[in-house]
Amino acid sequence: MGTETATLSATAAKGRFGVAYMRAVCSQAGVGFDETEPDGDVLAVDGTIWFAEGPVRVQLKCTGQFRIDGGTTASWEAKPEWREKWNRCLVPVYFVIVMLDPDEQAAWLRHHDTGTHLTAAAFWVRVNQTSESGSVTVPKSQRLHAETLTLWRDDVISGHLSSGSGVSI
Repeated sequence: MGTETATLSATAAKGRFGVAYMRAVCSQAGVGFDETEPDGDVLAVDGTIWFAEGPVRVQLKCTGQFRIDGGTTASWEAKPEWREKWNRCLVPVYFVIVMLDPDEQAAWLRHHDTGTHLTAAAFWVRVNQTSESGSVTVPKSQRLHAETLTLWRDDVISGHLSSGSGVSI
């Protein structure tokens, strides 16, 4: 696809890809995902996942600066105001980083006779109810997939059943 076709900047294209990736995982798990309106992420989240018992919020970052198989963690600088908003939230908030590897837009999707392959992977960490400041460190042991959403739903349920705030990291 040539640059004359594109109407999105490279950064905007990555943002759209990250949302599409999250939607695909939610679709596979059979749960709804609502994207926060553009310029509407006043709570420092990009979307909400809806379980029958209640929602979780998600902050998405899509980048090509990390390798999927390189290292055991990835770090992303979190603005202090993001952390303040996440920590005020009474429902779980997760930070998801979608890694594009390689960081070449034409290679993000590879179309074969047998299907379409995404050259991406996502990893997550819960970010509210922590006292950390600075960067968000995302362990690559926490790969995002449909089964992850069962864990997130359990966080919602445990938060509603206790007087506390659910599972903390």
